[in-house]
Amino acid sequence: MKIYIVGTGGVGGYLGGLLAKSEKDVTFVARGDHYKAIKNKGLRIESIRDGNFHIKPAKVFSEISQIKNPDLIIFTVKTYDTDLVSRELSKVVTSKTSVITFQNGIENDKMIKKFVKKGKVYPGVAYIVSKKIESGFVRQTGGLCKFIFGDRENPSNKVLKEIEEIMKDSGIDATFSEDIESHLWKKYIFINAMTGLTALSRTKVGTVVSDPFLRKLYERCLKECVKVAKAEKVNLPYDIFNSIIKISEDTSKEAKFSMLVDIENGRKTEIEALNGTLVRLAKKHKIDVPINETIYGALRVLN
Repeated sequence: MKIYIVGTGGVGGYLGGLLAKSEKDVTFVARGDHYKAIKNKGLRIESIRDGNFHIKPAKVFSEISQIKNPDLIIFTVKTYDTDLVSRELSKVVTSKTSVITFQNGIENDKMIKKFVKKGKVYPGVAYIVSKKIESGFVRQTGGLCKFIFGDRENPSNKVLKEIEEIMKDSGIDATFSEDIESHLWKKYIFINAMTGLTALSRTKVGTVVSDPFLRKLYERCLKECVKVAKAEKVNLPYDIFNSIIKISEDTSKEAKFSMLVDIENGRKTEIEALNGTLVRLAKKHKIDVPINETIYGALRVLN
């Protein structure tokens, strides 16, 4: 199976690194200095789960147009680049290509499908704290390191079952789920509230969990998200609130989510795909979401 990693950042670099380490046919797509570093020195991974390893030599392309006959594309670009990258991707996918998106948000596969008409596009969920430290170097520092994916239209998809086995063989905690919609929302509710509040307060996860005032805001934000999910008729577990609270408490206290990192580095954020989407859906259902509106209103101007 020919695998391409489109978006060799924290998530894509980690996944591709484990796949390449187990000698799967993996090619990374990276640009600029990151491409040059991987081409000349390989890709270095530091992981608290999997140890430190170095993929050298590593197969890497600088342009999506170089991709030929892909079987699997792991799509891990920032959400605000989804449309642009999908347009490029539409020129290289074939009818046999599977695209799995591991991005923040709940609508990325639908966005990709607007441009990618061949092959199949599937949504995925990544529970991981990992980032590109510098060109050619990715560090995984926390999260459950769990990856879930599925097919909204065909829950018993045999191709995805095969991909699950390939990932597991590479040491990846991968799960093919027959109810991907509920997993998407469970992750979305968590990441939406925690990313938004850590970015707004400029704090790490541990502070949101332990500080009484921030924790109260966090719980209110979660409840807003759950209310909207139910209005969207998502099949959430009955204990969804307590389940997400546990995920929050199990996440590394020192974890710093990507939106805060982007703000600190003067980069564009994924606010539209996160709190922006929640605010839009809440408006559709006439649901009040004051915490999400505050987060969205305060952070969107930074873009």
